Amino acid sequence: MEELIRPLVKHCASQPTTVAVLLVDHIKELTSEDLFDVIVYAVAANQKNPEQCRHFYVKGVRVGLFIVDEGQFRNKILSDSYSLQLLYRSKVLFERDHYIDSVKKETSNYDPKMKIGLEFAELIQSYTMGKNMFEDGHFLNAYHLLVNSLHQLARIALIEKGIQEDSALWMKVKNVEPEILKIFEELIKSEEPIEKRLELIFLASSFLIYSKTLKGSEHILEVLSEGGMWSYEMIAQHPRIKLYGASLGTFLEYLIEKELIVTVQVESVFTGIYERYYQVEKNC
Repeated sequence: MEELIRPLVKHCASQPTTVAVLLVDHIKELTSEDLFDVIVYAVAANQKNPEQCRHFYVKGVRVGLFIVDEGQFRNKILSDSYSLQLLYRSKVLFERDHYIDSVKKETSNYDPKMKIGLEFAELIQSYTMGKNMFEDGHFLNAYHLLVNSLHQLARIALIEKGIQEDSALWMKVKNVEPEILKIFEELIKSEEPIEKRLELIFLASSFLIYSKTLKGSEHILEVLSEGGMWSYEMIAQHPRIKLYGASLGTFLEYLIEKELIVTVQVESVFTGIYERYYQVEKNC
């Protein structure tokens, strides 16, 4: 994708007022709108217009280019959970003087463990949805979601090693965790029927995903360990967990399955109905 939008990025980065250019490709998770496939955010200082938007097509991909005033961008990031989520789930294509790092450090929610937690939660979401699609016989949808899962797994491998992800994702993963690249290549290059391919790759990737579980869940378990029992609403509204967004429910179910979180039934105000609460497993 970076190659396709390179002219837009180059144009924005060449402007002396531009302090950062971000790529957002999780549109459907961040907003209900279906206007763009990807969004490019250019953050620029001293803009007369607080936000400008242009619409593009790049080989069938719908691209939204937003040029946002730096002051407005910073204010929204520090006060709005949606904007903060966008910050953490975007990819930095250009920044001047480590601008994005400085903004992250200003947020009260900043936590180096958060980035890998968000990636891992998205991985679990994609993998779970893909496996459900596969079991229902929707093989092309399952294939797409499994490809997404393997990309997320590759990004996690790089984050663990402190390596900056860029367009050379798979080249870098080959040197860090070649097993992930091998599975990815088997999925996209194998001549086996798609059903057989998916069956084998879902099984193989599950072991690699499990190996990342403790690291990927460290952030959320650390937050939940600060209290006792949590309702889902309490978890979802916690300022350090809001960013998990649509991935949170599936992620919690995964952690229950792996016995890192346990559920507790708590009597509700409705006769015979119990509310489900969550707490960290004491032995994890």
